Amino acid sequence: MSENSKHRVVIVGGGFGGVFTAKHLRRLAGSGVHIELISRNNFFVFQPLLPEVAGGNIHPADAVSPLRLFLPGVCVRVADARKIDLLTKTVHVTVGRDREITAIPYDHLVIALGQVVDLSRTPGLADRALVMKDVVDAFQIRNQLLGCLEDADSTPDPRRRRRLLTFVVIGGGFTGVETLGEMQELLRKSLRYYPSVRPDEVRIVLIQHGSRILPELPEHLAAYASAALRRRGVEIMLSTGVKAVTNNGIETDGGLILDAETIVAAIGNAPSPLMRTVALPLDHGRIVVDRCLRVRGMDDVWALGDNAHIPLGDPNDTNTAYAPPLAQFAVREAKVLAGNIVASFDGRALATFEYRAVGAIASLGGRSGVADIRGVRVSGFFAWVAWRLLYLGFLPGLSTRIRVAVDWALDLFISRSIVEIRPARSTSRSLRLLRGDLVIEPGIEPAGVYVVISGSFERTTSAPGEQGASVHTCRLAPGECFGLSLDGTPPPVPEWVRACEDSMAYVIDKSDLKHLAMVSALVEKRGQAIVNKQPERA
Repeated sequence: MSENSKHRVVIVGGGFGGVFTAKHLRRLAGSGVHIELISRNNFFVFQPLLPEVAGGNIHPADAVSPLRLFLPGVCVRVADARKIDLLTKTVHVTVGRDREITAIPYDHLVIALGQVVDLSRTPGLADRALVMKDVVDAFQIRNQLLGCLEDADSTPDPRRRRRLLTFVVIGGGFTGVETLGEMQELLRKSLRYYPSVRPDEVRIVLIQHGSRILPELPEHLAAYASAALRRRGVEIMLSTGVKAVTNNGIETDGGLILDAETIVAAIGNAPSPLMRTVALPLDHGRIVVDRCLRVRGMDDVWALGDNAHIPLGDPNDTNTAYAPPLAQFAVREAKVLAGNIVASFDGRALATFEYRAVGAIASLGGRSGVADIRGVRVSGFFAWVAWRLLYLGFLPGLSTRIRVAVDWALDLFISRSIVEIRPARSTSRSLRLLRGDLVIEPGIEPAGVYVVISGSFERTTSAPGEQGASVHTCRLAPGECFGLSLDGTPPPVPEWVRACEDSMAYVIDKSDLKHLAMVSALVEKRGQAIVNKQPERA
């Protein structure tokens, strides 16, 4: 059969829903279907293992599986989906480092975009917080923890040590609790290599907006998890919201200020921005589908996973439950959806999606966990073992299972690596500061050039003179700068810069200054040329 005569199925999204749909479709459809998977990465991220990557328990490469290896017979296209055109039945993507725009035609479209992280509702959170969405995020958290230990071990300043050794996780769901548990385990096991850091100096805080953590689990298991974490020194703040995040830490809705260098946000899931550009029926940003996983009112567009609003009963019944955004549901949805696409080729009846969750399970780190599996509730060591066995069997591909099993076995006998790998990247960013926050002080080189965006700052300099030190104070308004000079040199005299009110500044990293200087020179030169240019005679 020629390629042109085959049914073309295009799957947008390389998460659980998209990858397992491609896998089942390849098995069910045979050679009569051309299957194309559009994914940002050439690998599949097994997200339940990301906290273990953050804790240094698993190598980052072992938490992912190569898509081309896992999906033989599927055309994998590493690209960003930019537009879905329902009229021309094409998906427009950008491909490669040159961002080439390509239109991919389809006969059937499967939308499995999942969700993105949106922290914009809390001022300053997006600029300061680390997130847990992919393997790069998890590896960054690991390096952040080790970097804080390195810096704290080297500084005698008690105020700076407190900030460096305070670690905050926002969000008490599965992701937040499991990430915090592995963070605590990595810190605990690493402290013996940092003799000047005492265990009682390390402060780990979990902030949960709700009245308890792990709301997906029965209350007594959530209570067990809280007690277990508290025994290990974790502070849990319940019924607490985050009002704002500043350069120095967190301000809660109760007015408490937490100075913290490390903030991890395990909240903020939101629909993909692509959904706002497509004329599809939506419910709170999720695509409305029928029980067969077809988009309502369409025969050739399907959706599943986190970006789909999937009824588990009659959608006209107000008491009908909907499929939760969980991996175990996405995998079962993929099997039903793949079967329904094949059935639609043959004109056969479509199957409805029906599934009852196996249960819920969470690892707390420290060889402890909580589980509710088909009504059987377990906590402690056996729940932790069950967690590992469950996900080991769930991992895609034998090679991935072997690598993860080896990582876990090695962790039982050898210490975790404390190698900190700092990526060479720009740290230019926005800073939100509260009144009185100190930005620059003697003894610490400024991070770059600070540009005042809003509010105001007070700069105090101290210069030696014949009559003793001469102190000068000035106020900096929006548009004015402080910190390093444009050539990257530090201030010639000691200076203190403090926010006079709640303010914002943008810090331009030292590595970006040479580019800024080059662009500024070109703009100035071009502007002068325009000024000097004489108008031509008509």
